[in-house]
Amino acid sequence: MINEWNSRTSLSLLCKNWKKDRPKSEKQNLTLLISNVEGLNTHVADVDLLIASHQPNICILTEIGAAIRKQIKFPNYNTIAQHGTNAFGGVIILYQQHLKCKIIDTEANFLMIELTTNSEAINIGAIYVPPNTLPPFTLLAKYHKKPFYIFGDFNAKHTDWGCKTTNTSGSHLRNWLESTGNVMITPTKSTSKRSNAIINFGITHNASDWTSEVLNEGTSDHFPIIFQSSIAINDENVFRKTNWKLFNFFLYLVHEYWMSLVYNLDEQTFFSLFSSFLSALWDKCSEYVSATRYRKPWPPELLLLAKVVNRARRSYRRNKSNTKLLHYISLKDIFIDKRNHFLYNQKEQQLDWISNGNNIWKYAKPIFHAYSPQFKGLKVDSKIITANSRIVEILANFFEKHFSEPDFDESNNNHLDAMLKYKQMEYIPNIPIESITLNEVELEWNKFKSKKSSDSAGTSAFLLKQLPKKYINIITVLFNKCAGKGEFFNG
Repeated sequence: MINEWNSRTSLSLLCKNWKKDRPKSEKQNLTLLISNVEGLNTHVADVDLLIASHQPNICILTEIGAAIRKQIKFPNYNTIAQHGTNAFGGVIILYQQHLKCKIIDTEANFLMIELTTNSEAINIGAIYVPPNTLPPFTLLAKYHKKPFYIFGDFNAKHTDWGCKTTNTSGSHLRNWLESTGNVMITPTKSTSKRSNAIINFGITHNASDWTSEVLNEGTSDHFPIIFQSSIAINDENVFRKTNWKLFNFFLYLVHEYWMSLVYNLDEQTFFSLFSSFLSALWDKCSEYVSATRYRKPWPPELLLLAKVVNRARRSYRRNKSNTKLLHYISLKDIFIDKRNHFLYNQKEQQLDWISNGNNIWKYAKPIFHAYSPQFKGLKVDSKIITANSRIVEILANFFEKHFSEPDFDESNNNHLDAMLKYKQMEYIPNIPIESITLNEVELEWNKFKSKKSSDSAGTSAFLLKQLPKKYINIITVLFNKCAGKGEFFNG
């Protein structure tokens, strides 16, 4: 930076070279994974591998069993659990921590959450229907005519969606879909390892642009399925990370240069140059970092151990002998111990980083911030408009009219008199005001808030508060030059 500053490049060209464009956020479509785990206690490693390999935004687990009481957690995912009607039931929804979700309905073997996406809020549900029982149609009817997606193990078979046989649950579900106009999101392959049946799927109001893939993974008697949708979620946000020490140090080095310019240039030229320089220097000292908090990959030895545990489990299920059971249990205990040790070391590193005086909010959620309701649209004529293009059009028309020339009634004498005075104000000469002292500027400087809204030059109150204290001299001289003429520069 110092070499660039000392080169013979003009200040305007230097500012142009230092400017950076903020990267555009890449939109990612919602991915959802469902798996009947056949008892989560014995298939934690399966779920860990699925999440690490595919990183779905939402993961739905059914037939949880006794693990529903243990509140099992998975790194970088929030967990919502709902018990079932028997010891083998229950559902869990895992969603990535950066997603905004809230619970809106719970019943035995059923869980519904509301996911806030870029454009709208949608309902996503998890369901488990035990064998020889009917789906809870009264519960499903609550979401009729709403944007909803319900996934899980329905235990419903019908030839219409690729099963070789039809059962009672499948017939009733087909009739309900026909009567309500809802549709299914079904895989193209069998989802059960014990039969050629498709019993794990989704039902929705609109299945267009949904795709699915049956994964030949895991040791459960059901294949996991990953669904890809056309629903856009903002998963690749970036934020500006600034090295303020470098910013401050460079300004300290070039202070004398700007001090000489403020005396030798007119106030408008100096303001334009100085504003452009501050904005460009901010960009030069900054980088744009991804805000996505993806789960860090496991070390290779832990992934290998998880695969060994799965192989031992499959071997035991094929030949249930005491020797293979003890072998599987010993490997499972080693895997859990290694996994817990790895997670413990991660937490210790975070605590050690915080204890050295670093910012705790890198790992702790800012729960003490004031609540600000999310902007969901404009209310116009008792209707809420959510389309971005329509909102922009309405606001542009409003402010165009707001800042246009006054529209007055030429037949109204009061209007004419007011417009005459308005025109006369344009010819009033500029009136100089008294100069201000350095102490007055410093007092006001310490009082104003560090707001981040920027002006046309890209500077803000927040940026000005980052200036070294000695730059208050420059601000004082600049203000007094304007005050002596009775006019101020244009932003």
